[in-house]
Amino acid sequence: MKALSALIMALCVISAVPAFGAGTPALDTTATMGLADKNGDRKIDREEYNQRMTEVFFFADVDKDGNLTIVELAAVTTVDPQAFRNADKDGNGKLTLGEFLYAVHIDFYTADANRDGFIDMPELRVFMGQ
Repeated sequence: MKALSALIMALCVISAVPAFGAGTPALDTTATMGLADKNGDRKIDREEYNQRMTEVFFFADVDKDGNLTIVELAAVTTVDPQAFRNADKDGNGKLTLGEFLYAVHIDFYTADANRDGFIDMPELRVFMGQ
């Protein structure tokens, strides 16, 4: 799932929703933290992560059918087809919100290296490879 996590983290860091399809490069970890850290405590908890990933899902769902296709994801970032297939539990070629959130929540656990229930700045830097 790590390949999908890289995709999702890349989506997570886009600065503004309209910039998603405009080829805007991913932002640094400081900007990422600012977008996901809703309460300003300099950590991303599971609820904040869930909120941001839900925003990402609905923005990326350009046809607003409640599913993400590999084409929709590829329009905003590089997609690993195998990671997409792994996340697509029912094999219909689309990710439901549930499938999407399940995949990215596994990645929350991966990013939370010290298992304290938060992604702090050092963990975010490691996870994003910065």
